Amino acid sequence: IVVVCLPASVMAASASPEEMARAADWVDVHFLRADSAPPFSFTYQGKPFADIMRTWKQARSSTKLDEHRTQRVLTWTDSATGLLVRCVSVEYDDFPTVEWTVYLKNTGTVDMPMIENVQALDTTLARGSEGEFKLHHWSGGWYELDAYRPFTTVLKPNAEKRISALNGRPTNSDMSYFNIEWPGQGLIVSVGWPGQWAAEFKRDKETGLGIRAGQESMLFKLHPGEEVRTPLMALQFWIGDCVRA
Repeated sequence: IVVVCLPASVMAASASPEEMARAADWVDVHFLRADSAPPFSFTYQGKPFADIMRTWKQARSSTKLDEHRTQRVLTWTDSATGLLVRCVSVEYDDFPTVEWTVYLKNTGTVDMPMIENVQALDTTLARGSEGEFKLHHWSGGWYELDAYRPFTTVLKPNAEKRISALNGRPTNSDMSYFNIEWPGQGLIVSVGWPGQWAAEFKRDKETGLGIRAGQESMLFKLHPGEEVRTPLMALQFWIGDCVRA
């Protein structure tokens, strides 16, 4: 049995207006603007989805699920092959949090071309000129003394860190939860558990950090009527102290 004692100020923490604003800005860029690439990616017929999506038919809808949650559905349809891409996101108005799942479906009458390198999350963070990105992550559990041990990896320019599941068991080697910290703020990233997930954190030589996460290996085609989905992704934005976050 593990007992964790936290200060009352941490247990009672609530989202600040600044944190809510950060989440709203991110949603605006990635889900509300028709001219922006969504926060996921894949390759279709040898081309990145971000390069071809603007030629596909697009549709958007929004539904209020309850007092605090709004669901948005974004779709892109390739008229040539019948590939339907559907991104279902949920936003919260009481937490600086957004989550989404991507679905790929063959709505045509014949097998479609190959789909590969599907990333449920593909985005880039930018920090200021001071400080550095710190990746907080945790080992998984496999009957070892250091199971669930916390780690902090400093991501210096051009650094790369890849973390994945072990043999299709989601948390045997590593937990699929990450807290990325940079001066004064950060982002919690959660990857859904369906199988052999992988997450990659790649620094550029300046002030950017690329993040990609999803199933570790995806190369497939869909028969007529078939549909697949990505792991659910969740992001939570925070400002201030990473423990409070």
